[in-house]
Amino acid sequence: MKTKLLFISIVLTYTISLSQVSANQVNDFEDGTTQDWIIGSPSTAVSPPANVATDGPDGIDDNYLTYTSTPPEMGGAGSKMVIFNASSQWSSNFISEGIIAIKFDVRVLTNDLNLRVAFQGPNGKRICTTNAVNVAAGSGWQPVTIPISASNFTAVGGSGAVSINDALAAVNTMRILSSNNPTWAGADIVVATINLDNITASTTLSTQEFKTHNEFEISPNPATSKLNINLSQTLDKATVTVYDVLGKKIYSKLLSNFSSTIDVSNWNSGVYLVRISTNKQTLTKRFVKQ
Repeated sequence: MKTKLLFISIVLTYTISLSQVSANQVNDFEDGTTQDWIIGSPSTAVSPPANVATDGPDGIDDNYLTYTSTPPEMGGAGSKMVIFNASSQWSSNFISEGIIAIKFDVRVLTNDLNLRVAFQGPNGKRICTTNAVNVAAGSGWQPVTIPISASNFTAVGGSGAVSINDALAAVNTMRILSSNNPTWAGADIVVATINLDNITASTTLSTQEFKTHNEFEISPNPATSKLNINLSQTLDKATVTVYDVLGKKIYSKLLSNFSSTIDVSNWNSGVYLVRISTNKQTLTKRFVKQ
C-alpha cells in the first residue's frame, strides 16, 4: 500500500511540474511547431502563426515563429496583431517561479508595432503591461525585455475583487500583442508581420535592454543636410548603418567617436532606419530626410 501511495505521489508531483510555467523556460521553435501559440479561431484564419525553419536571429537553420495579420475586409480571424498561448507551459504561478520579465527576439515587417504582454487570471481578470515597446518595421531582429512585476501592469477587465498580484499568481492565458494602449481585446487592427523567437520566462531584468532608447540620439530629425549622431559611452566600437524603407543599405561606417555627423544632402527625401550595432546589441531609430 505504501509503495502504491508513493508511486501515486511521484506521478502527481511529476504531472504538476509539467502543468505550469517554470523559471527561464524558452519557446525556441526548434521542434518545428508553433509550440501552442495561436490566434482566435485558428481554423478559419487566413494566415495563422507558422514555424519557419531558417533565418531566425541566429541565422541559417534557426527556427522562429511568424504571424501576419490581414486586412479586416478579408474577413475571418487575423486582422488584429495578437497571438496567445493558453497551454499549461504558460499558465499558473509566475510569482512563485520568480518570473519578472518576458524576453524575446522580434522582427517586424510592414508597419511599426507597440508590443505588450497581457495575462488572464482568475474570474476573467485581465491585465496588460502599461508601457509598450516600440519596434520599427524593417529594423531586423531586436531583443526585447518586458518587465512583468505587478507595478508594470494595468487592469483591463474582469473581476475587480481579483488583484493584479492574484492574476500573476494564477495565469491561464498569455498574450503578446500590439496596441497604443493597455488592452486585452483591443489589439491593433494593422497589416503587419511579426517574427518571434526565444520567448523566455525570465527571472532577471537587463537594464541595458529596456533602456536602449536612451543610448543614442539623432538630430535634427527631420533634417535636410546633416544628421548628427550622439552615442552613450556604453556603445563602444559601434557601427552605424542606414537603410531605406525597402531595406537597401545606403550608408555604413565604423564610429571612432561618440559624436559624429553624416552628410545627407544628396539622399532622396523619405524615411530611413539608422542602426547602431556593437558586439553586444543592435539599436534602431527612424530618420526623416526632407
